[in-house]
Amino acid sequence: MRPNVLLYFVKYPTPGKVKTRLAKTVGEQEAARLYGELAGKNLGVIASLYQRNIFDLVIVYDPPEKSEDIKHWLSLSCEYLPQCRGGLSERLTHSFHEAFKRGGKRVMALGSDTLGLTTDIIQYGFEALQSNDVVVGPAEDGGYYLIGSSSFQPKLFEGIAWSTNDVLPQTYKTINNLCLSYQTLSQLQDLDEIKIGE
Repeated sequence: MRPNVLLYFVKYPTPGKVKTRLAKTVGEQEAARLYGELAGKNLGVIASLYQRNIFDLVIVYDPPEKSEDIKHWLSLSCEYLPQCRGGLSERLTHSFHEAFKRGGKRVMALGSDTLGLTTDIIQYGFEALQSNDVVVGPAEDGGYYLIGSSSFQPKLFEGIAWSTNDVLPQTYKTINNLCLSYQTLSQLQDLDEIKIGE
């Protein structure tokens, strides 16, 4: 495994199973279509760097039983890892543990529902981890679209009120309590925040 590892978290775009907040505005079918389109677009950004051997790519997918559908949908030759059972804390901890166990030195997890992702953000994230313990990409809704570390830090994901605007402040508090150095990346917007007419 290369020193840099990117964990790309995706869900299969089944209507009613993805972007439920957005679905309240645009409907389940349209929310799933928008999410699937964005996840594919972001994977294109990732793939342009992956093909230059800058990092190993692991697509961390859900649900596990959709393995073949996920591979057919994304159709990229890389490693695919099913998300484990449990909440987001458990799923992040498990995927980071697997990456570090296999020899990763700088590991970043990236969500698939972020608007405005660029290759520069990904590259800068890995560069920041060469001199920092943690890197965070904040989302406008108070969460984050990216988190990375240069060592296995499971406490980063403990006691977080997921899907609230407390995620980011709670994460920074944990980083400070653990006396870890960190770098913040550009703030981006989550697909949930899009309103009709924008």
